[in-house]
Amino acid sequence: MDNPTAMLNTVIEALSDQVPFEGMARILWIDERAALITLITIAETPRKPWVASEDVQMWLLRGDARRSQLRLPAYMLQVEEDIPEGEKTLRDRNWERIAGLIDTAVPGEIFAVRAMGALVALHAEATGTQRKTLYRLLYRYWTFGQIRNALLPDYENVGAPGKARVFSAGKRPGRPPRHSANTGEHCGKILGDDDKSFIKIGYSLYKNNEVASVTDAYHHTLRRFYVEEHVVPGASTSDLTLKPLDQLPSIRQFSYWGRKAFDDLTVLRSRAGERRWQKDHRGLTGRANNGVYGPCHRFEIDATIADIYLVSRYNRNWVIGRPVIYVVVDVFSTMIAGIFVGLEGPSWNGARHALFNAFTDKVAFCRMYGIEIESSTWPSHHLPRELMADRGEMLGQAAEGIVTGLGIDIAIAPPFRPDWKAIVEGRFRLLNKTSQIHWIPGAVRERIAERGERDYRLDAVLDLAEFTNIMISSVLHYNHHSRRPERLTADMIREEIEPSPVNLWRWGMENGLATPNTQPQDLVYLHLLPRDTASIQRGGICFKGMYYTCADAIQQNWFARARKDGRRSVTVWYDPNDRAHVWLQDGQRNFVRCDLLDSEERVAQRRLEEVLDMVDMIRTPSAKDAYATLSDKIRLDAHIEAVVGHARLQKRAVRPATPLPVSRQAGDIKTHRAFERAAEQRRSGAASPVVEPRTPDYPTPAPASSSVAEAYAGKHVGEVLSLLGRLRKKGG
Repeated sequence: MDNPTAMLNTVIEALSDQVPFEGMARILWIDERAALITLITIAETPRKPWVASEDVQMWLLRGDARRSQLRLPAYMLQVEEDIPEGEKTLRDRNWERIAGLIDTAVPGEIFAVRAMGALVALHAEATGTQRKTLYRLLYRYWTFGQIRNALLPDYENVGAPGKARVFSAGKRPGRPPRHSANTGEHCGKILGDDDKSFIKIGYSLYKNNEVASVTDAYHHTLRRFYVEEHVVPGASTSDLTLKPLDQLPSIRQFSYWGRKAFDDLTVLRSRAGERRWQKDHRGLTGRANNGVYGPCHRFEIDATIADIYLVSRYNRNWVIGRPVIYVVVDVFSTMIAGIFVGLEGPSWNGARHALFNAFTDKVAFCRMYGIEIESSTWPSHHLPRELMADRGEMLGQAAEGIVTGLGIDIAIAPPFRPDWKAIVEGRFRLLNKTSQIHWIPGAVRERIAERGERDYRLDAVLDLAEFTNIMISSVLHYNHHSRRPERLTADMIREEIEPSPVNLWRWGMENGLATPNTQPQDLVYLHLLPRDTASIQRGGICFKGMYYTCADAIQQNWFARARKDGRRSVTVWYDPNDRAHVWLQDGQRNFVRCDLLDSEERVAQRRLEEVLDMVDMIRTPSAKDAYATLSDKIRLDAHIEAVVGHARLQKRAVRPATPLPVSRQAGDIKTHRAFERAAEQRRSGAASPVVEPRTPDYPTPAPASSSVAEAYAGKHVGEVLSLLGRLRKKGG
């Protein structure tokens, strides 16, 4: 058994009616010689200590009682430095009042049989303190563990919290009015239960978001409950008369009693709506990495529209709008595992490029944008077990293919709940801060432009490749230098790991925490790269106006066969980041890489979006050029019509009176052609080296009685006949 002295100050709880008390009691004194134990029953109104002759340990052994703990009052749960000086003074004064009864020459003297009353009476007379004050302090001291802090003043319930105030009749509560009322005039109202019910009904309009403000709810309440009755039933609203001022609750009273009727968080939740409450106002418990065991366990992906306008690489005067940034983050390490900057809105087609980037090596990707790195610099090229994404990006048959084809479990975040992807959402803010995107020319201004101010979109200077370079550099900086000390485990601290995302990733990989989803590269290409139709032509494999070739095509004479039999279609997979290559499947469904022809230099080192933008830009003329083309075409048509009309008149003027037979006209074509050729050669030989433009020398009309030669040659008929004779001799 325990030493009886060790039971001193213990709280025991009665479990049966075999013990002489109910509830809980504290052991104050044990008299081993007389085998007596002094206890005090713990109650809201303490009573005088009492003596038990039985052994307390026997109660415990029989199960009639058990050891217990007493919950101390709030005023005792303070450390010494937090206790106000005034309360310390009161505590020390209370202790001085009862110290002579506690610290006596004979320990426990006050607990002797019939000794307490006499000792308290003598001490009250000696100190000038009332006996009831001494008893109150002694009982509190004994009940709460016989420590001095039990004598601190208890201000926890001062003011009767939760109890309604009772005011004197006719006395208005609160501060007096700012402006004194006239004699006999009452200002304000003492609210009754009916008024508080009306306020609760009116304030619920604000709580339920049916009015814009508390003031509007106050006005609705006055109009509904505090107007005089209509004199005539059915009268118009212009007859509404508000009750006198001294019969109306003030706006302060309305707001005060409304807040008492409804908890402020209840009001906020009701006004914001459940969706916004869960997203912006709910309490944040737990962490986003709960249930994540290591790198590659769960990735998060999301997209945002960058706050900057870009220009085209083909023409810096073409503003192409704001890019879309996709980010893939590993939840365990918070490392950015993949990124994609494109011009296509948030969708599966954009998300698949970011996932492809996350699942493949980054060396070639960074080199395309002028950044040289080692594989260890950005070590993520793995598939995850789980992927958290938005509904808009992952719904559809194409997205479902990565579940069955790559073995990745997809979790879809509900609408308007970005907190489900807290890690990746936070990376957008960090990337904006790291890249200083809002200070780059062409960045979106948060303020509203004033009249006459320059349009910030016209200040854009970065093209898509340059902006991607900045984002890659920002990602590398974040991965290596962003500190995440809250992610350190005891083992990481023991090994003195610097808590950067890259170090957390490497530590997880090296210590066997990673759970990568290993799949062949061909499957990654098949399920993540977008595919489209190309055509095999005599000049190469044509895709989006660009031509490619590969060893298989040359060996199997695809291009020669296309020249002979005509073009045919083929499915290709492509990476929009890299126009230098496309992939197709051979007969065994293995992926074969096709390279861009050297002649396609205008699209080399360009993104697919840029190439398509360029084609669209150069295909469609500007409004000015279109108008100039149209105007010139109208003038051309008019000129052609005038010349043709003039020629018709000339031919009509030389037409013979008797039409020649058709056979005669057709038979003389060779003769006429030879004559015209000779005449042109003669004119060319006689002309000066610099030929000035002149009006055509149309033939002069001949009389109707002349021969055909005269009608054709006019006054030069003799020269023409001589020339024709010489030509016949040469031909013979």
